[in-house]
Amino acid sequence: MDKIGIIGLGNMGEAIVKTLLKSGAKKESILCFEIKPERTRFIEDRYKVKFAGSAGELIKKVRYIILSIKPQDSKKLLNDIAPLIDNNKIIISIMAGITLSKLLSATGKPLKAIRIMPNICVKVGEGAIGIAPGPDIKKDELEAVKTLFSAMGKTIEVGEELMDAITALGGSGPAFFLLFLEAMIDAGVKMGIARDKSKTICTQVVRGTLKMLEEEGIHPTLMKEMITSPAGTTISGLAILEESAFKGNIMKAVEISTKRAKELSL
Repeated sequence: MDKIGIIGLGNMGEAIVKTLLKSGAKKESILCFEIKPERTRFIEDRYKVKFAGSAGELIKKVRYIILSIKPQDSKKLLNDIAPLIDNNKIIISIMAGITLSKLLSATGKPLKAIRIMPNICVKVGEGAIGIAPGPDIKKDELEAVKTLFSAMGKTIEVGEELMDAITALGGSGPAFFLLFLEAMIDAGVKMGIARDKSKTICTQVVRGTLKMLEEEGIHPTLMKEMITSPAGTTISGLAILEESAFKGNIMKAVEISTKRAKELSL
């Protein structure tokens, strides 16, 4: 495996290190850099990976460079490391709102770059990961990056113009779903079920539903129809949700989140 460098060891950077190691990557194949000393010590102690003394030192020693820093810090970093980036290096940016054109503009030179939009579930190897390759990325290089991130979840290749939608659907989506799950748990409590038992029931409903969708290979609409009997309990509840434009509001939430992601990238 070519050596992987990770710049920025916040929550997402740590998740990447954790999942790479869990998938079998050797500690020696990972090199990190973090500007905060206390964060460096924490990651070193927990994962036993090596840290470079500077971003420049890291660039010299790795082929894949994962940028996991705050977008507002990217311009200075890219300016600093630009002279060290050659055509053999592949920049992998997980910075929200930083387009490939912005990366090129900040470095002032052609470079091989790929935008990645992972979500929080990469921490458990079940992330939804959008990938948008730059124009200079070769097919084998893209496949190598997909393989790298496949340990963290499912990779979905899209055009860069859809990355804002991926940010909303994949990145914000868990929060939308968790709000629904929270409501279901509260509903159980309202009906007299103890909160811990309501949580167990609701999370198992989700786990079982997803497993059945995957193993049976059926569409959600068809599974919903399997559950919905004429004049039964399910259709009565669904009617209330439809009266409140449940599906329409979910679609609108994703649309508004996508619009906000576009605004942040300007």
